[in-house]
Amino acid sequence: MDWTQLADFRSLSLIELILRLWPLCLAATAAGFVDSIGGGGGLITVPTLLNIGVPAPLLLGTNKCLSTIGSLPALIRYARAGLIPPLPRSELFLFALATALFSAWGASVSQLPFILTRLPILVPILLSMVMVIMLRRWFWVEPRRRRQQTLTPQDLDSSVELHKKMKKPLGRALLAAVGFYDGLFGPGTGSFFLNVFESMGLKTITANAITKIFNFASNIGALLYLSSQGRWLPLLGVAGGACYLVGNYVGAGLVLKRGQNVIRVIVLLATGALLLKHISRYL
Repeated sequence: MDWTQLADFRSLSLIELILRLWPLCLAATAAGFVDSIGGGGGLITVPTLLNIGVPAPLLLGTNKCLSTIGSLPALIRYARAGLIPPLPRSELFLFALATALFSAWGASVSQLPFILTRLPILVPILLSMVMVIMLRRWFWVEPRRRRQQTLTPQDLDSSVELHKKMKKPLGRALLAAVGFYDGLFGPGTGSFFLNVFESMGLKTITANAITKIFNFASNIGALLYLSSQGRWLPLLGVAGGACYLVGNYVGAGLVLKRGQNVIRVIVLLATGALLLKHISRYL
Protein backbone atom coordinates (compact mmCIF):
# COMPACT_ATOMS: atom_id res chain seq x y z
CA MET A 1 0.00 0.00 0.00
CA ASP A 2 1.30 3.49 -0.89
CA TRP A 3 0.75 5.33 2.40
CA THR A 4 2.05 8.59 0.95
CA GLN A 5 -1.21 8.85 -1.00
CA LEU A 6 -3.06 9.20 2.31
CA ALA A 7 -1.83 12.76 2.53
CA ASP A 8 -5.15 13.68 0.90
CA PHE A 9 -7.24 11.44 3.15
CA ARG A 10 -10.31 13.64 2.72
CA SER A 11 -10.95 11.86 -0.57
CA LEU A 12 -11.46 8.58 1.32
CA SER A 13 -14.70 7.45 2.90
CA LEU A 14 -14.89 6.60 6.60
CA ILE A 15 -15.06 2.87 5.78
CA GLU A 16 -11.95 3.11 3.60
CA LEU A 17 -10.07 4.92 6.35
CA ILE A 18 -11.03 2.29 8.94
CA LEU A 19 -10.01 -0.57 6.63
CA ARG A 20 -6.62 1.01 6.04
CA LEU A 21 -5.90 2.12 9.60
CA TRP A 22 -7.27 -0.70 11.76
CA PRO A 23 -3.99 -2.74 11.98
CA LEU A 24 -2.09 0.32 13.25
CA CYS A 25 -4.90 1.38 15.60
CA LEU A 26 -5.12 -2.09 17.10
CA ALA A 27 -1.34 -2.24 17.60
CA ALA A 28 -1.20 1.32 18.99
CA THR A 29 -3.98 0.60 21.49
CA ALA A 30 -2.10 -2.51 22.66
CA ALA A 31 1.14 -0.50 22.84
CA GLY A 32 -0.49 2.19 24.99
CA PHE A 33 -1.93 -0.48 27.29
CA VAL A 34 1.48 -2.12 27.68
CA ASP A 35 3.25 1.20 28.17
CA SER A 36 0.96 2.08 31.06
CA ILE A 37 2.12 -0.95 33.06
CA GLY A 38 5.85 -0.43 32.71
CA GLY A 39 6.93 0.69 29.23
CA GLY A 40 7.77 -1.11 26.02
CA GLY A 41 5.09 0.27 23.68
CA GLY A 42 7.67 1.04 20.99
CA LEU A 43 8.42 -2.67 20.73
CA ILE A 44 4.98 -3.03 19.13
CA THR A 45 4.54 0.16 17.10
CA VAL A 46 7.84 0.19 15.16
CA PRO A 47 7.56 -3.33 13.68
CA THR A 48 3.85 -2.74 13.02
CA LEU A 49 4.59 0.37 10.95
CA LEU A 50 7.29 -1.60 9.14
CA ASN A 51 4.94 -4.49 8.38
CA ILE A 52 2.09 -2.35 7.05
CA GLY A 53 4.47 -0.85 4.51
CA VAL A 54 5.37 2.61 5.82
CA PRO A 55 8.41 3.75 3.78
CA ALA A 56 11.73 3.89 5.65
CA PRO A 57 12.12 7.70 5.36
CA LEU A 58 8.70 8.20 7.00
CA LEU A 59 8.83 5.36 9.54
CA LEU A 60 10.66 7.04 12.42
CA GLY A 61 8.84 10.38 12.11
CA THR A 62 5.44 8.68 12.10
CA ASN A 63 6.37 6.57 15.12
CA LYS A 64 7.74 9.64 16.89
CA CYS A 65 4.41 11.47 16.44
CA LEU A 66 2.64 8.47 17.92
CA SER A 67 5.02 8.16 20.89
CA THR A 68 4.95 11.92 21.60
CA ILE A 69 1.18 11.84 21.99
CA GLY A 70 1.43 8.61 23.97
CA SER A 71 3.98 10.01 26.45
CA LEU A 72 1.65 12.81 27.60
CA PRO A 73 -0.61 10.88 30.04
CA ALA A 74 2.23 9.70 32.27
CA LEU A 75 3.70 13.21 32.47
CA ILE A 76 0.29 14.68 33.34
CA ARG A 77 -0.34 12.03 36.01
CA TYR A 78 2.96 12.80 37.74
CA ALA A 79 2.33 16.56 37.54
CA ARG A 80 -1.15 16.22 39.07
CA ALA A 81 0.28 14.07 41.85
CA GLY A 82 2.79 16.83 42.68
CA LEU A 83 5.74 14.61 41.83
CA ILE A 84 7.54 16.89 39.38
CA PRO A 85 11.21 16.91 40.54
CA PRO A 86 12.05 19.85 42.84
CA LEU A 87 14.39 21.67 40.45
CA PRO A 88 14.04 25.35 39.49
CA ARG A 89 11.81 25.66 36.42
CA SER A 90 14.64 27.37 34.50
CA GLU A 91 16.98 24.46 35.20
CA LEU A 92 14.35 21.89 34.19
CA PHE A 93 13.74 23.85 30.98
CA LEU A 94 17.45 23.87 30.12
CA PHE A 95 17.73 20.11 30.73
CA ALA A 96 14.64 19.50 28.60
CA LEU A 97 15.92 21.80 25.84
CA ALA A 98 19.31 20.07 25.76
CA THR A 99 17.61 16.67 25.59
CA ALA A 100 15.38 17.85 22.74
CA LEU A 101 18.38 19.19 20.81
CA PHE A 102 20.33 15.93 21.13
CA SER A 103 17.22 14.03 20.06
CA ALA A 104 16.80 16.31 17.04
CA TRP A 105 20.44 15.65 16.18
CA GLY A 106 19.81 11.91 16.37
CA ALA A 107 16.75 12.35 14.15
CA SER A 108 18.84 14.19 11.55
CA VAL A 109 21.39 11.37 11.54
CA SER A 110 18.59 8.79 11.14
CA GLN A 111 17.71 10.37 7.79
CA LEU A 112 21.15 9.88 6.24
CA PRO A 113 20.96 7.68 3.12
CA PHE A 114 23.41 5.21 4.66
CA ILE A 115 20.95 4.50 7.50
CA LEU A 116 17.69 4.79 5.56
CA THR A 117 18.71 2.20 2.99
CA ARG A 118 19.58 -0.23 5.78
CA LEU A 119 16.68 0.60 8.12
CA PRO A 120 14.60 -2.52 7.24
CA ILE A 121 17.57 -4.63 8.40
CA LEU A 122 18.64 -2.39 11.29
CA VAL A 123 15.16 -2.38 12.89
CA PRO A 124 15.11 -6.12 13.70
CA ILE A 125 18.68 -5.97 15.04
CA LEU A 126 18.06 -2.93 17.24
CA LEU A 127 14.69 -4.18 18.47
CA SER A 128 16.23 -7.53 19.41
CA MET A 129 18.83 -5.70 21.51
CA VAL A 130 16.12 -3.59 23.17
CA MET A 131 14.09 -6.73 23.90
CA VAL A 132 17.05 -8.28 25.75
CA ILE A 133 17.47 -5.11 27.85
CA MET A 134 13.73 -4.98 28.62
CA LEU A 135 13.74 -8.67 29.56
CA ARG A 136 16.44 -8.01 32.13
CA ARG A 137 14.63 -5.01 33.58
CA TRP A 138 11.16 -6.56 33.65
CA PHE A 139 12.04 -10.00 34.99
CA TRP A 140 15.19 -9.37 37.04
CA VAL A 141 15.74 -5.76 38.15
CA GLU A 142 12.13 -4.78 38.97
CA PRO A 143 11.21 -7.98 40.89
CA ARG A 144 14.37 -7.68 43.01
CA ARG A 145 13.61 -4.06 43.78
CA ARG A 146 10.02 -4.83 44.79
CA ARG A 147 11.25 -7.49 47.22
CA GLN A 148 13.87 -5.21 48.75
CA GLN A 149 11.94 -2.00 49.33
CA THR A 150 8.58 -0.35 49.91
CA LEU A 151 8.17 3.13 48.46
CA THR A 152 7.65 5.99 50.92
CA PRO A 153 7.72 9.80 50.66
CA GLN A 154 11.44 9.54 51.50
CA ASP A 155 11.97 8.04 48.03
CA LEU A 156 11.63 11.55 46.57
CA ASP A 157 14.88 13.56 46.42
CA SER A 158 15.04 17.00 47.99
CA SER A 159 15.94 19.99 45.83
CA VAL A 160 19.50 20.08 47.22
CA GLU A 161 20.06 16.33 46.70
CA LEU A 162 18.70 16.41 43.17
CA HIS A 163 20.74 19.46 42.15
CA LYS A 164 23.92 17.77 43.40
CA LYS A 165 23.20 14.44 41.68
CA MET A 166 22.30 16.05 38.36
CA LYS A 167 25.76 17.68 38.19
CA LYS A 168 27.57 14.40 37.56
CA PRO A 169 29.43 14.75 34.21
CA LEU A 170 29.15 11.06 33.27
CA GLY A 171 25.43 11.06 34.00
CA ARG A 172 24.91 14.12 31.81
CA ALA A 173 26.88 12.52 28.99
CA LEU A 174 24.75 9.38 29.23
CA LEU A 175 21.54 11.45 29.20
CA ALA A 176 22.72 13.17 26.03
CA ALA A 177 23.49 9.77 24.50
CA VAL A 178 19.99 8.48 25.33
CA GLY A 179 18.42 11.62 23.84
CA PHE A 180 20.46 11.08 20.67
CA TYR A 181 19.36 7.43 20.55
CA ASP A 182 15.71 8.44 20.92
CA GLY A 183 15.94 10.61 17.83
CA LEU A 184 17.93 7.99 15.96
CA PHE A 185 15.61 5.06 16.71
CA GLY A 186 13.46 5.31 19.85
CA PRO A 187 12.10 2.09 21.41
CA GLY A 188 13.24 1.53 25.00
CA THR A 189 14.17 5.19 25.58
CA GLY A 190 12.09 5.53 28.75
CA SER A 191 13.82 2.55 30.36
CA PHE A 192 17.23 3.84 29.27
CA PHE A 193 16.57 7.26 30.84
CA LEU A 194 15.39 5.54 34.03
CA ASN A 195 18.54 3.41 34.16
CA VAL A 196 20.74 6.50 33.82
CA PHE A 197 18.91 8.43 36.55
CA GLU A 198 19.12 5.44 38.89
CA SER A 199 22.86 5.12 38.18
CA MET A 200 23.21 8.83 39.10
CA GLY A 201 21.76 7.98 42.53
CA LEU A 202 18.27 9.47 42.14
CA LYS A 203 15.64 7.94 44.39
CA THR A 204 12.90 5.78 42.89
CA ILE A 205 10.02 8.27 42.69
CA THR A 206 12.27 11.11 41.52
CA ALA A 207 13.91 8.94 38.85
CA ASN A 208 10.53 7.86 37.46
CA ALA A 209 9.12 11.40 37.48
CA ILE A 210 12.09 13.07 35.80
CA THR A 211 12.19 10.27 33.23
CA LYS A 212 8.72 11.35 32.04
CA ILE A 213 9.97 14.92 31.48
CA PHE A 214 13.11 13.88 29.61
CA ASN A 215 11.22 11.31 27.53
CA PHE A 216 8.62 13.86 26.45
CA ALA A 217 11.30 16.47 25.67
CA SER A 218 13.29 14.04 23.52
CA ASN A 219 10.11 13.01 21.68
CA ILE A 220 9.29 16.66 20.95
CA GLY A 221 12.83 17.41 19.70
CA ALA A 222 12.86 14.52 17.24
CA LEU A 223 9.27 15.13 16.09
CA LEU A 224 9.89 18.82 15.40
CA TYR A 225 12.90 18.01 13.24
CA LEU A 226 11.32 15.12 11.34
CA SER A 227 8.01 16.90 10.74
CA SER A 228 9.82 20.04 9.53
CA GLN A 229 11.55 17.85 6.94
CA GLY A 230 8.27 16.22 5.89
CA ARG A 231 9.54 12.85 7.16
CA TRP A 232 6.27 11.61 8.66
CA LEU A 233 2.71 10.64 7.84
CA PRO A 234 0.52 12.92 9.99
CA LEU A 235 -2.65 10.86 9.58
CA LEU A 236 -1.01 7.64 10.75
CA GLY A 237 0.84 9.41 13.56
CA VAL A 238 -2.19 11.22 14.96
CA ALA A 239 -4.59 8.27 14.51
CA GLY A 240 -2.09 5.90 16.09
CA GLY A 241 -1.39 8.40 18.88
CA ALA A 242 -5.10 8.70 19.69
CA CYS A 243 -5.41 4.91 19.92
CA TYR A 244 -2.25 4.84 22.05
CA LEU A 245 -3.94 7.24 24.48
CA VAL A 246 -7.01 4.99 24.69
CA GLY A 247 -4.87 1.96 25.49
CA ASN A 248 -2.85 3.94 28.04
CA TYR A 249 -6.00 5.19 29.76
CA VAL A 250 -7.51 1.69 29.98
CA GLY A 251 -4.27 0.18 31.23
CA ALA A 252 -3.79 2.88 33.88
CA GLY A 253 -7.27 2.19 35.21
CA LEU A 254 -6.64 -1.50 35.80
CA VAL A 255 -4.87 -3.06 38.74
CA LEU A 256 -2.34 -5.35 37.07
CA LYS A 257 -0.03 -7.12 39.46
CA ARG A 258 0.10 -10.84 38.78
CA GLY A 259 -0.90 -10.23 35.17
CA GLN A 260 2.00 -7.89 34.39
CA ASN A 261 4.52 -10.59 33.56
CA VAL A 262 2.02 -12.48 31.40
CA ILE A 263 1.31 -9.35 29.35
CA ARG A 264 5.01 -8.60 29.01
CA VAL A 265 5.70 -12.11 27.72
CA ILE A 266 2.88 -11.65 25.18
CA VAL A 267 4.45 -8.34 24.09
CA LEU A 268 7.83 -9.98 23.52
CA LEU A 269 6.25 -12.86 21.61
CA ALA A 270 4.17 -10.48 19.48
CA THR A 271 7.22 -8.34 18.74
CA GLY A 272 9.20 -11.44 17.80
CA ALA A 273 6.40 -12.58 15.47
CA LEU A 274 6.24 -9.17 13.78
CA LEU A 275 10.01 -9.18 13.29
CA LEU A 276 9.97 -12.70 11.86
CA LYS A 277 7.20 -11.70 9.46
CA HIS A 278 9.29 -8.76 8.31
CA ILE A 279 12.49 -10.79 7.97
CA SER A 280 10.64 -13.48 5.97
CA ARG A 281 10.31 -10.97 3.13
CA TYR A 282 14.06 -11.19 2.57
CA LEU A 283 14.31 -14.99 2.72
